[in-house]
Amino acid sequence: MHTIRALLLGLAIPVIVLSIFVVTVFAVPAGKVTLCHFASHKYVEVTVSANAQPAHLAHGDLMLDEYGDCP
Repeated sequence: MHTIRALLLGLAIPVIVLSIFVVTVFAVPAGKVTLCHFASHKYVEVTVSANAQPAHLAHGDLMLDEYGDCP
């Protein structure tokens, strides 16, 4: 019984640490949005203020697709 608890605890800690790392690294800051910005004949991801989103969309930038990618 102690072996199972030790195994679960041994697995839980790395999973928690990895989850915190992923959320921290890949999170978009509050008040920001990630868009596909058209530059040099291709789309690139940019993160801008949410207030700037309408202007970017008005000049041809796109929202990320359902997979979180640019075209």
